This record gives sequence, structure tokens and C-alpha cells, in this order.
Amino acid sequence: MEFKLGGKTVGPGRPSYIIAEIGYNFNTMEEGIASIEAAARCGVDAVKFQTFRAETITSKLNDFPPEAGGGSQYDEFKSYEMDEAQHRALWDAAKRLGLDVFSTPSYYDDAELLMKVGVPAFKTGADDLTNLPFLSYLAKHGIPMIVSTGMGTMEEVAAAVDTVLSTGNDKLIMLHTVSNYPIKDIADVNLRAMVTIRNAFGILTGYSDHTTTLSVPMAAAALGMAVYERHFTLDKKIPAPDCALSADPAEMAAIVKGIREVEAAMGDGLKRPAKSEKDMRKDARKSIMAARDIAPGTVLRKEDIIIKRPAWGIQPKEMGALIGRTLKKGIKKDHPITWEDV
Repeated sequence: MEFKLGGKTVGPGRPSYIIAEIGYNFNTMEEGIASIEAAARCGVDAVKFQTFRAETITSKLNDFPPEAGGGSQYDEFKSYEMDEAQHRALWDAAKRLGLDVFSTPSYYDDAELLMKVGVPAFKTGADDLTNLPFLSYLAKHGIPMIVSTGMGTMEEVAAAVDTVLSTGNDKLIMLHTVSNYPIKDIADVNLRAMVTIRNAFGILTGYSDHTTTLSVPMAAAALGMAVYERHFTLDKKIPAPDCALSADPAEMAAIVKGIREVEAAMGDGLKRPAKSEKDMRKDARKSIMAARDIAPGTVLRKEDIIIKRPAWGIQPKEMGALIGRTLKKGIKKDHPITWEDV
């Protein structure tokens, strides 16, 4: 359950692969390239866009729901279509900065365009979770699949997993997400569903984040996500559909820093003293000390000893074996008693 995703290896215990979802949060190529540059400075692993044509993504009769701002889906998508030259310009900018770059295709010819410009993976949107013919078509290209499960039931997730795996492509990551943007009730996040999917199918899972918080990505990291995706904008004031609700550079940098800190803090799960505790174990633990000045030849009684810091003497658990032993030499008050002393 480990494989290469672009320039990184994803799998259990590996760092989360962090995607800045630029989508179509820009109105000019200059803004698009500047967005890539800003994402690189935040420390993400990849930037992602959306590849579609209005004619093949939606009916002209279809509007966005009120919670998504309403308005014609067709008109919005038509305004943000990108041709091959624009894709290549964005791809070149990302690669110059050492970032992986890919996009979400919405239709078959979108996927073919992305294969021409080169992508390390296909990432599908929640709208295609139940589009099993399309998932099968993409999976047959043999590159990693990142599949969003927004709006999905467990049965629909199972069907999508089976569809991809049946092609022989086992490089699959299912992203838990909630397809409201932004998520207003944090209880809707239901991060444990990410773990449920992972355990049910034995595959890698991740989280596509539609919250505006900094806490949720940290929790997802603690739960072992393989991939994290967050909408990203150069500036929340850019007049594009998702910009006001996307993470800006300061927020994305904080998210990346937090995720990496959580991953480092999770460790390997083995309980043992940390290297930094070496001196603390001696100086802040307790051991057996002389409760008073004790003369040589004294047969030790309970009243002669006290247990307190530091841990330079005999361990407290061995007090019973020490009582009744005879001191070879005198011990001053507050000095440790060792086995060499009796």
C-alpha cells in the first residue's frame, strides 16, 4: 500500500502529500503563475487545476445550488476554460519550482489533454464518484488515481474502489470530503470516515478540505491521511468563484507547518525514553537517599532512608532488599545510597 505519487512516496507512515488546489482561482495567466509561486513558498508538494469544457461538464439548464452562490454552471465554466497552451504555461511554471502539477479532468478529452501535457496522477471530483465508466477509463492509463468521495455513500465508494482496482491499477487514494463549500457546521466534517474507508478496503485515504479552519487538517494528519488538498488563492480578493473561501498564502503556510509538526510528533508508536530525556531521567526521577547522616556499620532501617530526587541511587522498587543491609561506609544526609555502599 505504498507507491510513488509524483516526486514523493505515499503510504503508511509517510508524510502527507499536500496539494494546493488552485483550480480556477485566477483570471489571468499572470495570476495563475503567481499563485503557483506563492504555493511553492508555502511548502506544498503539488498544485492542482481543473480541466473542463462547459459543453461536456454541465447542461445549460443547470444552476449552482443557493449554498454555492447560485447562477448558471454553464456560464461559469465557460468563463474558465483553459486551452493546451495555457495548461503548458502553468505546467512549466510549476515544474521550474520543483512542484508536481496535475488537474481534475471532467471528460474523456480533458484526460487526453492532461496526458499530453503530462500528469503524475488523475484526481477526480466528487461529481464523478458514481461515473464508473469514466473512472475505469482513467484508471486504465495506469497512473495513480485520487478519487474524491464527496456526497457519497459507503456503497458508492465501494463501487468506485472496485471499478478502479478491477483495471489492475492499485495505485488508488480515496479522499474523504464533504461537498459543501465552505463547511459551516464543523460536525459535518466526520473525519473518522476517512479511517473507515481505509480500513474497509485496505487502501490509502486522504482528506479534501472544504473547511476554513486550521484545526481540521491537523486532526486529519493525526489520523494518518496520505493526501491532503485545500483550495488555494493568491489573494482572497481576486474576483473568482472560490477565492474568498480559499486558503491564502499565510493560511496555507500555517497548514503545511502544522501538518508537518503533527507528523513529526506522531512518531513510531514505540514507548521509550526520548533522547532528550536522558539527563532528565537521572535528575528528575527519584531514588533512595540517606534521610540523615548514617555511620559506617549501620544496619539500615526504614527510618534511615528517604525516596526523593535525583535518581542517582538505588531504585525505589528495591527498598525492601536494602532494608537490613549493613553500610560499608558512612553516608551523608541527602546523598544517594548505592549497592556499592552496602
